[in-house]
Amino acid sequence: MFGQAVRRTVACVVWVGVGMTLAGPVTGQEAWQQGIEYIIEAELDEASETLRARARFTYTNRSPDTLDRLFFHQHLNAFRPNSAWATSGQRPNPDFTNLRDPDHAFERLLGARTLPVGAGGSETVGRALRWSYPGAPDSTVVEIPLPDPLEPGETIALQLDWLARPSTTCRRQCRAGRHYDFAQWYPRIAPYDEDGWAAHPLYPQGEFYGSFGSYDVTLDLAEDQVVGATGAPIEGDPGWGVEPGTRGFYGDRPGARQRLGLLDISREIDRKRVRFFADDVHHFAWTTTPEYMHEGGEVPATDERDTPIEVNVLYRPGDQDSWGNGQAVERTVFALLFLESVFGPYPWPQLTNVHRLEGGGTEFPMVIMDGSASAGLIMHETAHQYAHGIFGNNEWKEAWLDEGFASFLTSWAFEENNPGMWVQTRDRMAPTEAAGFTQPMSTISDEFEGFGLYNYMAYTRGSFFFRMLHGLVGDEAFREIMRAYYDRWALRHVTEEALRTTAEAVTGEDLEWFFEQWLHTTDTLDYGIGEVEQEELDGAWRTVVEVIRTGDAWMPVTLRVGAEERRLTDRVVQQRVEFVTESRPSEVVLDPDGWILDSNPANNSAEIPEPAR
Repeated sequence: MFGQAVRRTVACVVWVGVGMTLAGPVTGQEAWQQGIEYIIEAELDEASETLRARARFTYTNRSPDTLDRLFFHQHLNAFRPNSAWATSGQRPNPDFTNLRDPDHAFERLLGARTLPVGAGGSETVGRALRWSYPGAPDSTVVEIPLPDPLEPGETIALQLDWLARPSTTCRRQCRAGRHYDFAQWYPRIAPYDEDGWAAHPLYPQGEFYGSFGSYDVTLDLAEDQVVGATGAPIEGDPGWGVEPGTRGFYGDRPGARQRLGLLDISREIDRKRVRFFADDVHHFAWTTTPEYMHEGGEVPATDERDTPIEVNVLYRPGDQDSWGNGQAVERTVFALLFLESVFGPYPWPQLTNVHRLEGGGTEFPMVIMDGSASAGLIMHETAHQYAHGIFGNNEWKEAWLDEGFASFLTSWAFEENNPGMWVQTRDRMAPTEAAGFTQPMSTISDEFEGFGLYNYMAYTRGSFFFRMLHGLVGDEAFREIMRAYYDRWALRHVTEEALRTTAEAVTGEDLEWFFEQWLHTTDTLDYGIGEVEQEELDGAWRTVVEVIRTGDAWMPVTLRVGAEERRLTDRVVQQRVEFVTESRPSEVVLDPDGWILDSNPANNSAEIPEPAR
């Protein structure tokens, strides 16, 4: 199996890296993640615009703690009245407060019971379970007490039945006519980590956090539906005219479908069943409409990845000029090639890029839902295949670690074609930094004072954080950090500490000051040029530059005098720096590459008037 083969390679590298080259033996939560397996049957009834579904959910407690309950997220319930999203006031649009039936979304549990571990779905009758919504009237978090404690190392199996319907107002899910974007649609187990249950309501400010596992999903659809999803199709035709066994399918695929009873009746006329499988992912999203047109391509095999990555693009009628003729395929392939060059092999067999109903874009493992085929949007959402998909961070707790990371990777990918972009970004950020309209980037997403500030801190300032790390350590060391981060943390949950300790192991430097300063404080930094003295010597010129630092933050800074550069590493607030050059410099510049978040770049350069003769 392609996914398993890459996973075993990654695990081997991780183990060697942790034990021998990075940061010592694996300890604490680094050594465990919960074991999770979903088997799902779902039937889309277009007449009622609802999805009827059943899951067999198997959960192995690999933590050191005894669990007496499970928590699931029902994120689709955010897009209805009385949800934490609708009542938070964080973002007035889109507004779900006033939606009425049948326009709002829902994800309604119909039943929950235990099953014998390892037994087939509907053949065995388990113990009925009750559930409750601890954040009521918000129903994005559901709590299910267990009949018996789940000790470390033990496994439990549950059967869950539910109905789901997206809303007609789009936000990370949507429906319009026969087009359905099922980005959120099933009870998704909340992660249990070293801090306990991460069961957090869904707010406009902040996104998701999931546990890695496997998904075996069978969809019962109208015969003419074209579907794109997380995972690879292993049975049935998703609408692209493919057959099992062709490229992109899991070679060592799972065996016969384990039937859960929901789809046991004979298939109706004009309907089909498509089965998808995904391993080592923390979410499963899918989209379908009969109007989708398909174009395909691939990322060729490499020495590290001996199987090509299949790229599938699904776009709508009228998109030919912007999506078609290989444009979206080419941009998706470019994004994957760039990301593999930074980190390492993409661990899954395919990536599907779909034109969704909503504008903007949202990322899911193996599928990105885009509102356009612009190169920047495709690059950003594909970057999330690594920065959140492969490195599974908690998006609502540390948004900068994926949104800022993906934004940086997007800019970095196009840096050659826009060499002045970081200077321009720094200059645009300077007024906000100087005015102090900030909060620490480590702030939990829904605690930022406004949606605009959340976006600035998570995306813009988060991106510049990675730019500063790149400038601080240098390009070669930064690339080593990115590869080591992948080697150690691919397909695992990551945190600020994971990134920092990896960077420290590669560079041999204590970087706690850098992470503390830029993530946990609102300290500002302003380097400026003071007095400049210049005199002609015998066959040379002596230039003395006064460099002044204000603000509570500090970074090493490059000073360019004429064509010569020097990195200043003293933490003093004022220093005089002397250059002796053969020709007369006419200008001095601080931070010429624009990699420091300077709150007043206007005082970073000065022309040197020619001395009077």
